[in-house]
Amino acid sequence: MEGPVLPPKNYQINRGFRFVDDYLYCEEIRVCDLLSSKISGQTVATPLYVYSKKQIEANIDKYKMAMMRETERNIQLSYSVKANMNPTVIKLMMDHGLFLTLVSGHELRLALQLGQDPQRIILNGSGKMDWEVELACKRGVLVNVDSAFNLRQTVRICQQGGYVATVLLRVNPDINPDVHGYVSTGQEGSKFGIPGEELDDVLEMAVKSERIRVVGLHCHIGSTLTDSHKFRQSTQVLVDLYQKIQKKFPEMQILNLGGGLSIPYKAQISLFEETKQMLDLEFDKYKDQRILELYENLLNKRITLATFLESIKSLPHGIEICLKLREQLPAEVLVPEPEDLVKSVCDILPLNTIAILEPGRSLVGNSAILLSRVLGTKSSGKRNFIVLDGSMTEVIRPCLYGAYHHIELAEPSRIFSHVNSDNQLTIVSDIVGPVCESADFLGKDRQLVPPHTGCLMAVFDTGAYCSSMSSNYNMRVRPAELLVDGDKATIIRKCETFENMMFCYTDCSQNSENES
Repeated sequence: MEGPVLPPKNYQINRGFRFVDDYLYCEEIRVCDLLSSKISGQTVATPLYVYSKKQIEANIDKYKMAMMRETERNIQLSYSVKANMNPTVIKLMMDHGLFLTLVSGHELRLALQLGQDPQRIILNGSGKMDWEVELACKRGVLVNVDSAFNLRQTVRICQQGGYVATVLLRVNPDINPDVHGYVSTGQEGSKFGIPGEELDDVLEMAVKSERIRVVGLHCHIGSTLTDSHKFRQSTQVLVDLYQKIQKKFPEMQILNLGGGLSIPYKAQISLFEETKQMLDLEFDKYKDQRILELYENLLNKRITLATFLESIKSLPHGIEICLKLREQLPAEVLVPEPEDLVKSVCDILPLNTIAILEPGRSLVGNSAILLSRVLGTKSSGKRNFIVLDGSMTEVIRPCLYGAYHHIELAEPSRIFSHVNSDNQLTIVSDIVGPVCESADFLGKDRQLVPPHTGCLMAVFDTGAYCSSMSSNYNMRVRPAELLVDGDKATIIRKCETFENMMFCYTDCSQNSENES
């Protein structure tokens, strides 16, 4: 006798991804079809990063629209390349007129090779090698001076080469951003920025040197920010310092506010029962038909929680409801939008300054998935495991930061699901990879329909700090990367090969007959 079945997933996740009858689509392409057809004459295999061009452009547009509304302020956007260094992604940012923020000499070489105007490049870094500083100064790049020793280094290199460096001074505002310690960058004790006790010496040195043009200030307090008030606090520190030292540096007009805005990593989670009860009471109070319709769509899984929240913000009482939800929902659901970030600082920015925002994650994070295949399932004691061919070498954030990435089946399971002993069609499993580490997990305690062996699964929000932080640990090759634009997919990075990995080693036999 057939048991009950779950209704198929049919909902829009964002501009780039949606479910149709349990199949995940990237724009107009069913993602499972990417593996069964040739792309540019080549086949691809899992694990595989899949990007949506439409979603990247939608993220850029959110910032641009927010900046355009502030007509009395000059605000520029700079893409933080460390989030995703794929040249195709960088070129897309350049095509939309963005600055590029870099943290290494090789990122600088890539930006120059791609044709970015050096005056629209910012080189950050708490420690820079001489050749990196020399290249930046020679090409006229904006250099973020991070310490007294970095300033002395810059002066020395400019004297030797006959350059004049155009610099920003990165200050440490000593603000706790309430994020994971590994991505906090603006507190006392951080390796980043000029600490308060060094600042006077740095300013005096900069005033005296003919090889230094101070054109602005910079700070960055951390990543995965979920509170725009923290951003305002750090901006106020910059503004106060700018007004204090402006007369010493007549060319100073740039306030680089940093980036760090998070994305709603838990956009697709379900509401807890107590949250539903609270919402029921709120909706009975206001009786707004538009909000009720959106809520019904949320409960029936036709829209995600993040879409629901974004949609009700502009409706009467929507902000009130969002504020009440903030007390009950994880921070990874209710995150500020670019508009919130811009609004939080505009009124304190001096009119004659150029403000620069440096987002990375919020431009590319939700634009990609890691498409992976189930190798098998197993149980050990009370724990169930779904073992994928994707792993910590492609998505290191869960094991490094304890970060959450939503995971779903990307196609219907072929296993017929009967109701289990708890009257559920799903089971709780840990999603793990094949790497030889107990830390190799992508998600823990996830309620999912049991997948069949070979089933495709998607790890969401892998557009930032996934490919760029990937590794060859266990001699695993880095995956291919695809960019989807409507109904067209393009390979924007080929999958590595064994030969690629061995190329730099000097004592590796090239005799293929020895391979078994």
